[in-house]
Formats: sequence, structure tokens, C-alpha cells
Amino acid sequence: MPTPDHDAAHGAPPAWPRRLHRSAVAALAVLGLLVAVVAADTAVLLHRSPTVEVTAPGSGDGTAYLLLASDSRGRLTGEDAKRYKDDAQADGERADLVMVLRSPAKGEPELLSIPRDLFVGAGSSTPHRFGMALQRGPQVMVDSLCDDLGIGVDHVAVLDFTGLVDLVDAAGGVTVRTEGPIFDRHAGLYLKRGGRHRLDGHEALAWVRSRNARVQVDGQWRRPKDFDRTRTTHAADVIGQATRGLRSPARLHAAAWSVGPQTRRDEGLGLRGLAELALDLRYAVGHDRVRTVPVRLTRTTVPVAFPTAETAAALEPFRTSTCRGHL
Repeated sequence: MPTPDHDAAHGAPPAWPRRLHRSAVAALAVLGLLVAVVAADTAVLLHRSPTVEVTAPGSGDGTAYLLLASDSRGRLTGEDAKRYKDDAQADGERADLVMVLRSPAKGEPELLSIPRDLFVGAGSSTPHRFGMALQRGPQVMVDSLCDDLGIGVDHVAVLDFTGLVDLVDAAGGVTVRTEGPIFDRHAGLYLKRGGRHRLDGHEALAWVRSRNARVQVDGQWRRPKDFDRTRTTHAADVIGQATRGLRSPARLHAAAWSVGPQTRRDEGLGLRGLAELALDLRYAVGHDRVRTVPVRLTRTTVPVAFPTAETAAALEPFRTSTCRGHL
């Protein structure tokens, strides 16, 4: 058997450097393959998320995102189409939830929840409830945010009706607390006891969408105080818990794969922007930097939220100099 000295004497490199070289080449080949797979997978994931044409006015400081949850059943299929069928639901789509996430160049991310029933455009020719603007497309929603509320954004993301279901399920569920048993027949919310509840995706969607809940306290069924106004708070909490639950690569990948096709985004919002959006959203919720716009809510059949002086004050930190805004 040749010895190391024999190899060296005949001009051949020793055996152990050759083995090390082969191992290094193999490791680099595997690493290259992994990088190629990840890159290809990333491209596929991004391709699965449809885009919408939106011209955003910009926020002027850092990055701001308009986050919308659609109430449209038009894209539902299979069991979800049956589960959420609602003959009373009008055609088209409206924004069920509206949030603005602001990530300033200096400072901490902050999330603003805007009631979808906020009455805007009173001084224009097209007054409307804010969430209704989505019927005419995301661009009209962006324009109304700028023209009516004075807030400019850089990007837009629209989550389809059951997108929240898949997000929560991928995260392993979320936790909520109630005073007592609570139900809302229209939203499909049924929690049979008070206290802590671990919700799956469908239950979380019902919790977020509920606006006519009844809770049992001291043996009597009552409507929780300001429950309709807390819908946006519930949404922010559920989304925040879900994003915090996506810590493992496997869960993150599962969420991206299932939620991607249900998330419409502007063409400029790529993979890096989506990652920054998720991190900033998790930070804002995790550090209690969530603000809900106060309004004067009517108790009519079709609820309307009228702006007040407190409404304007809550919007002020988010206003953009390039957006006019008037309430």
C-alpha cells in the first residue's frame, strides 16, 4: 500500500487532502443544489401570488402598506364555497377589514385599524362607506385612503375571504378569551364556555368577522359592549398571533404555499417586501403598537361609522403631505 511519503515522492498529493477535496466539492454541490431548489421554490411561491395593478402615492417616510381582507365569496371553491355561501351577500367585493401598517425610516412599526363602515367623502360627489370602495378595485381603495383620509401608502395586499383560515391553520391555531359562552349565528361563531379558547382557522375567521355576537354573563345573553368596534382589534390580534406562530421554516413554507394564491399584491411588492411586511406586522402587534380609529357608530340595520374629532386625531400621525384628505 502506498504511504504518504511514497505519494509525495512520486508527485501525487497525499490521500487525505484528496478525500478532503472530494468532500468539499460534494458539500458545495449539495449547497448549490439547495440554493437552486430554494430559489426555484421561492420563484414558484411568488408566482402563485397574483398581482393587481395599483399606482400608490407613496408614504414619504419609510414604507406603508394598505392591508385589506375581502368579503367576496367569488373565488371560493369546494367545501368553502358551501360553508360560506350567503344568499344575502351582494355581488362583488368589499373590504371586510382595513388596516394600514406604517414602518417609518426611523421609529417602530405601527398598525392602524380603520372601520370598514367609516363614512368618507362627505365633501365630494361620491360619499361612501370606506370598505365599499373595494367594489371598484384596489386602486379606488388607495385613492379614497389618500383623498378622503389623507394617508398615502407604498404597497397594497388583499387577502381573500378564507386566506385567514389557511394562515391560522399553518401557524397551529390562535388563542382568544371570552367572558362566557358566546355565539353569532351569521358569522358561524359558537364557543360553548367562557375563558381561554384555542381556535383553528375557521373558528378564527368567525371570531374576526363577528359583529352581532351574544355572550352569556350571569345567566343572561348580552351583546358585548363595543363588540363591532373590536372586530379590527380581533383581526390584528389573530394575524399577529399567526405570524408569530410561523417560526419554523416548515410552517412558514406551508403558510406561503397555501396563503400565497389567496393574497393579491401590487406588482412592486416582491419577496423581500412581503418578508419585511410580515416582520413589521409581527413587531407592531407583539409590542402593542395597534391603534383602532375611534368613530361614532350608528345602531341602524346597515351600520355607519361617522368621523369625530377623535377620528381625525387618530389619523393624524399617518397622514402624508402629498395626500389631501378631508373628513
